[in-house]
Amino acid sequence: MKILQETTQKIEVKALAQFEVSLFSPPHPQKVILLLHGLSERGKRIFRKLSPYLPDDALILAPNAPFPIARKSELGLSYGFSWYFYDSQTGEYFLNQDMARDWLKELLKKYNPQKLALTIIGFSQGGYLAPLVGSDHTNTELVIGLGCEFRSTLITEKLHFPLMGLHGKDDDIVSAESSLKNFDMIKHLASESYWEAIPETKHEINKLMGSRVLTILETFNAKRSL
Repeated sequence: MKILQETTQKIEVKALAQFEVSLFSPPHPQKVILLLHGLSERGKRIFRKLSPYLPDDALILAPNAPFPIARKSELGLSYGFSWYFYDSQTGEYFLNQDMARDWLKELLKKYNPQKLALTIIGFSQGGYLAPLVGSDHTNTELVIGLGCEFRSTLITEKLHFPLMGLHGKDDDIVSAESSLKNFDMIKHLASESYWEAIPETKHEINKLMGSRVLTILETFNAKRSL
């Protein structure tokens, strides 16, 4: 009787994906803003939440993440999406950020071939990913994370862009204390850094959060034009 020996191996495979992208495209965009949604959400959601606070001269891209997550309700199945899968019990990634980063490179190559200045804004899981994506692109000029922790174990080298963090003071999913602690560990790596707790805000993008994003973008653009 033959006894089969079972082995488990991890391999890296690069593949192409089809993104569904919510976008705003002005006639002559001056910059590009990439929006990265949270876990089990869609690009359309973060686009709707933030678009009132974003400049009219920017090409705004809000793609769905590559990995679908099924959600069952009384109306049937619907889908959110994930950028990667992390096992909090083992502290390991089942699928890490590399595949999403490669796909986003292809997305930006298609929509920003002229390499206009890039701003990345990520919420929750998308915020974890944002500075890693920013590091992949020399034209990244600003990264803003909303309601997230920046992974100090993943960000170990100098960042060529300012890194900003906005966090709900009443966030009951990712605590503001934990977010600030991780931010303090990496802020010296950014060319400029800023973190702020937003009052009366949970794990969400509300009007207070949106208004602070608008202020940061206006302030940054004003400094840039000097």
